Amino acid sequence: MAKKRTLAESTAEEIKQMIQRNGYEPGQKLPTEKELTEMLGVGRNTLREAVRILQSHNIVTIRQGSGTYISDKYGVPDDPFGFELFPDHDKLTKDILDILEMMEPETAAMAAERRTEDDLRRMENVLRIMAQKVDMGVECLDEECEFYRIVAEASHNIVMERLTPLMTRGIRYFAATLSPKDFLYGVRNYYNVLEGIRNQKASEAKTAMSYHLLFLDHQYKLLMKKQTS
Repeated sequence: MAKKRTLAESTAEEIKQMIQRNGYEPGQKLPTEKELTEMLGVGRNTLREAVRILQSHNIVTIRQGSGTYISDKYGVPDDPFGFELFPDHDKLTKDILDILEMMEPETAAMAAERRTEDDLRRMENVLRIMAQKVDMGVECLDEECEFYRIVAEASHNIVMERLTPLMTRGIRYFAATLSPKDFLYGVRNYYNVLEGIRNQKASEAKTAMSYHLLFLDHQYKLLMKKQTS
């Protein structure tokens, strides 16, 4: 027998349907508390509990003194695969890299076929910052992961857009051990990916991304060898 929903849970579901129906985007503000209570016919306490439910699911975020907004995470859980609790990070990293080697070249190929001028501009901006940081000898892991995220968004495939940021956790697990030379090599590889995407040559973008991921896999294997020797 299905568990009966509380009023707050039912209200949260109504708000979620309203978000979907009206096409709310990340960062967009929801109606005020007063407006929502009138629209939904519920009391303030019920509404606040409903909003807390939505916040716990990364659907909305509450900004004190400002209001309730659609979360940038857009309903994607922080750790849906339980990576944080997996005890063997070395195996997890290798397994994620295996998946990235299968997934990211195809994503880059889709991006080459579907990218917009805005997508290209965002890729160029993040690679420019990454290159500057490499020149200064500063760690640029955030920019590297951001590049993967933008490529995924440029594929205009909603599954890739949501899956890629979760998969790039594998890069974060070992990238702190990479040398500045490795990051310099990475930037060059990413520019090759960008050129394939810019020229709308799917095979070139795919090959460039495959090459870079094989490089990461090679560097990771060297790291593991050093640790066991």
